[in-house]
Parts: sequence; structure tokens; C-alpha cells
Amino acid sequence: MRPISINCSNLTYYYDDEREPALREVTLSIPEGEWTAVVGPGGSGKSTLCQLLSGYLPRSGGGTRKGRLELAGLDPAEAAIADVAQLCGIVFQDPDAQLVQGTPGDEAAFGPENLRVPPLEIERRVEEALAAVELSERRHSPVRELSGGQRQRTAIAAVLALRPRIVVFDDAGASLDPAAQKQFVQLCRKLHAEGRTLVTASGRFDDAARSAGRVIVLDGGRVVLDGPPRQLLRESRERLAQLGLLPPWEGAATQAGPAIGPDPRGAAPRSAAPPGAAAGSGSLLQIDRLSYAYAGAAAPALHETSFVMKPGEWGIVTGENGSGKTTLTRLLMGLLPVPPGSVYWEGEDVAAWRVSQRATRIGYVFQQPEHQFVAHTVWDELVYGLGRTKGEPSEPTAAQRETAEALLRTAGLEGKRGASPYMLSQGEKKLLSIIGQFVHPKALYILDEPTSGIDFGAAERVLRLCREKTAAGAAVLMITHDPDLAEREASFMLRLSPHQAADFRRLGPA
Repeated sequence: MRPISINCSNLTYYYDDEREPALREVTLSIPEGEWTAVVGPGGSGKSTLCQLLSGYLPRSGGGTRKGRLELAGLDPAEAAIADVAQLCGIVFQDPDAQLVQGTPGDEAAFGPENLRVPPLEIERRVEEALAAVELSERRHSPVRELSGGQRQRTAIAAVLALRPRIVVFDDAGASLDPAAQKQFVQLCRKLHAEGRTLVTASGRFDDAARSAGRVIVLDGGRVVLDGPPRQLLRESRERLAQLGLLPPWEGAATQAGPAIGPDPRGAAPRSAAPPGAAAGSGSLLQIDRLSYAYAGAAAPALHETSFVMKPGEWGIVTGENGSGKTTLTRLLMGLLPVPPGSVYWEGEDVAAWRVSQRATRIGYVFQQPEHQFVAHTVWDELVYGLGRTKGEPSEPTAAQRETAEALLRTAGLEGKRGASPYMLSQGEKKLLSIIGQFVHPKALYILDEPTSGIDFGAAERVLRLCREKTAAGAAVLMITHDPDLAEREASFMLRLSPHQAADFRRLGPA
């Protein structure tokens, strides 16, 4: 019998000021060297379990833990931090929450340096860790210039350089493009083959879960399913779909509302058209051969990008990590200088526009919702800024309150009005950040990865909100690694590539 690597007995956890536990009497054992996937819908307790395993909770994050938890005989809440760090490494969903240095190389070296590993061994570990995540060529690049997926891979390298026996990935593949997600699964296989104990957490029954030896399904803080992935897919597919862990086209049951994703029978072919075919009178946004290179960079971050968008259209922007998706959004919002003659709003060149001029017309939803929150409750976050005059707060009008209430219901957050935005599940945080922008009338809304890291039930709510906005005449530009979810409803798809002109394909009538 293999020794036990992770052992939980009646593990229960309450966040501060919360009356209901995030985890409820969880009892499970994970043998050494086993790869276990923990999956569950938003609010099921996945991240809480991961943070308890790493010792972050309750040591740094507060709250109350009950029951027993041991990692190879150590209690992560009481053992020395250095001992826990060498035993268990965790990669969070938001890489910016754990990056503390300026470059990928420095990030990978930071942990071993603090553990006083000899310099030659540190260099060996850094090289191996960066090679494992294919970032060797970006070793000295400023982290601030990396894409979200590249920052996520940097965070993974920083943990690998510590060489922990237990590695916990808290939805660490959420920010990765499809190719990088496959590489992430291959990395997990490699670590598993080396004898490490792996825990991969996700809001979907994804490729990592299908590749694991065991899948534990959480719902409402409890273990509701536990078994090999093939067995669960064979015997509990309908339950998994009801929980939002499988896309509707894979499950016997669907979520409420119109089906999302590709029709399993195959969608009708659509004709491609160059941007010029949609240009002309009535265009809202026109991009003409837009390129951008950061100072000192060897190649442009965004290359020869062109497209036209009209009011009420829904556009999808996709592409691998580092292809320029975030750079494009920064240019559109004025956070980077726009080259003259490349971006037009209703026919006017916006190169000289101030950020404030764009903000009155464009709403922007960050990939990491926490970066956008400013209020203490869900309701205050939603109505923040409504009725403000010259920066002075005032009460929303009756019409504004009615709009806010409707958005709250559509997002499924009506029961969370008084909750802290930071205590929501990841899917709920994303939904709140979206309706926090949608409550303000804008002509265009840019959503950066609104469905990454969330279950399919929450993803359907995101799509429903977008449907309502475009039906009302607003345009929505969605940056996503999940194009299948919205492709059947979108007006066009823009695929970015690192070293060649963007590919524009119109999906519906011009």
C-alpha cells in the first residue's frame, strides 16, 4: 500500500463573517504519487480546498478551519512555512496574485533563493523550470509585457523550481490558449510520471480531469462524486452536465436557456469576408492595419490587424497567448498610444483622443475581476458610479435601479446583494464585473476572457447577458479562448497571430 500524501478528515472551513461553511466535513485520502482532479461549479469549495492544502488558509487568509488535514504527516496550517513550501506548491488561477519579481527568470529563482539553495543548483532549477513551460526565450522579458497565459506559465515555473512533492494547480490552465492547455496537461503527465502527487482543480470536466487517475466532484462544499474519470463520464454524465461541468452538447441534460456552443450536427458554413465588405456608413469601430511594438521588443506585439464593427454586432477575438489580444484592447481603450490612421470611431480618427473620451463610449471588463472591484458589497459595486456628477456620489434614479435589479437577476446574483465581491466564486466575480459595466450605457463593451475558469452554467449566464446587450443595439467584443461557446451567435471572428496579419472572418450577414 502506498503512503498517504494528503489526508482530510471532517475538514470544514468558514470564511470570516460567513455563516455557511465553504467546505463541509470533507473526508478523503490521496495516496502519494496519485493525480487527482477536483472539479465543481462556482462556489463548490475547490479553491478553498486548494488554499487549505497550501497552508494559505487559514494562516494568511484568516477564517476558521475544523477537522483534520495532513500532508505527508504535516499540518500545513501549523508547520514551518519553509517546510510547507518544499512539500506543497500551489499555482493560483490569477498569476498576478503570486508574481513578485520583474522577469520569468527572477520569478523562478525567487523561491529557491529564499530556501538558501546553492547558486549552481538554483541556475539548474531555473533553466529546467522555464524549459518545462516553454519560456526559456522570455527569461529576461519584463513580466508586465507578457500575456496573461505567459504570466501563468511564469507562475507555474516559479513553483516547479521549488521541486515540491505535492503540486496543486488551482485552475492554472484557465488563462492558457488551447495549445498551451494541451502542453499543461502534458506537463502534468510528466510530473505525475516523476512520482509527484498532483491536484488539479477546475470548474469544468476538462482535459486535465479526463487525464487524471481520479476525479473528485464538489458541490456546495461537499464531495458528491468520486471515481475514475471514465467511470464518472459513463455513469454520471447527466449529473455532471446539470452541475455545469460538461458543455450542453456533451451532456444528456442542458442548462436553462438557449444551448451554447457548436451544434453537434454541424453548423452551416459561413462565408468569409474582408473588413472592407462590412465598412461604410453606420460603422461604429474601424481598425485599419493596426500594428504595435513595445519599446525594445524584437517583434510587434500586434501585427497588421484590420476589422470593422457595427452597432449591435458581437465579435470574437481569439489567438494563442502572446498573439496581441491584450495589446489590442489596451490600444482601443487608449492605455497605449494609437498610431494615427489606424483606429476610427464612427469615422473619426481616435489617435488624439483622451482615455476619458473613450471611456464614455467603451466599457471594459478585465480578465481578472478583482482588479476592477471598488466597493464593499455586490450591490454597491453594481451601482457604483450611477448618478455621479463631476465625481460626486448620488443616489441612482428609479430607472437605473430597475436596470441594475434586472442585471442582478440575469447574473443570478440577487441572493448575494450584501456579500463582499471578493468572497464570491470565480464565476460570480466575472458575472459581477460584467454587469458592473453593462449597467452603464455604452456603445461598445470589451470583455477580456469572460468565460475562462468558470463552469458552463456561469458561461451561459455570460452569453445571455451579451445577447441582451447586442439585442439592445450595443456592440460586444469578446476576447476568448472559448470561441466554440459563442461562435454560432457571433457576427465575426478575428484570429490574431504573433507574426502574421490577423485573420478576419465574418460569421453572419455584413
